[in-house]
Amino acid sequence: MSVAVGQTTKAEILETFGAPNVTTRDGSGKETWSYQRAATASQSASSESAWSVIFYGESREASGFSQTSRMMTLIIKFDESDVVSDFKSRESNF
Repeated sequence: MSVAVGQTTKAEILETFGAPNVTTRDGSGKETWSYQRAATASQSASSESAWSVIFYGESREASGFSQTSRMMTLIIKFDESDVVSDFKSRESNF
């Protein structure tokens, strides 16, 4: 699913991403939802085209096997009609 300003509804966001981690309202009463998800990507040296994503774990590297962790943040603002008015996403690797 793509998030589109002026088109995607709050119900569609909830169906796709589930409940937000944090819900706030700005000074004008508009709602903002924040999502943060941790992911771990693993790769075996014997199979370079095979990746697994696990939503928990830690970062480590062993002989023939590597893992990287990342944190994904998505912030979505809604207008008074519960339609997306703005959104931003960020990914941090560690």
